[in-house]
Amino acid sequence: MPTVTEERPPQALAEELRGLAHVDWPAVWAGPPNPGQALDDWCALFGWRPITVERVLRVRTSTGQDLTLEPLVSGGWSPVRSVTFTVRHLNADTQDENDLVLEQTAEAWPAYEAAAREVLGAPEFSGAWDDPAFPEPPDDRHWLPSRDFRLGRRDPYRMAVWSAKDPEGPVTVLTAKSGGVTRRGVGKRGVMINVHCYPQDAL
Repeated sequence: MPTVTEERPPQALAEELRGLAHVDWPAVWAGPPNPGQALDDWCALFGWRPITVERVLRVRTSTGQDLTLEPLVSGGWSPVRSVTFTVRHLNADTQDENDLVLEQTAEAWPAYEAAAREVLGAPEFSGAWDDPAFPEPPDDRHWLPSRDFRLGRRDPYRMAVWSAKDPEGPVTVLTAKSGGVTRRGVGKRGVMINVHCYPQDAL
């Protein structure tokens, strides 16, 4: 059977999204200071605690969720491109389980999307990798994958998108990200249900 390496219940996702609703997003996008007391104080503003400061900053929230602050430019901390966390991670133990991983993710997905809807309301888009209405990236630097990549790899397998009413708030993206298998079907599939928060001007 596929192995679950991480699984937080859907209500934990809702709780985390409620906490993020009160974050000072312009301060987050501007990025953290260097490690030390200044970083500790900066994280405390959001109720976070730094847990990893190598390459990218990872923090732990008051609910026990780990967030990753991805920088816009590799090797630097500021500005921040996205805030990301994982609520479920399922891996195939053999290649024969690759389709089963997708099936089990499809079964779990509605509960996570419903939890996000509970906090964020109806999404602007919600659909599968092959949905004709799936949004396309405006350029090759955008966080949305290219159409060829998405259709060739079924990644993201599912996606839902919400934009905050406040223009300084985030675009929140719930994805079931499928990986570990090449276009030729070689490899063992893993699927993570992630949340990504992007600045709205990243659209």
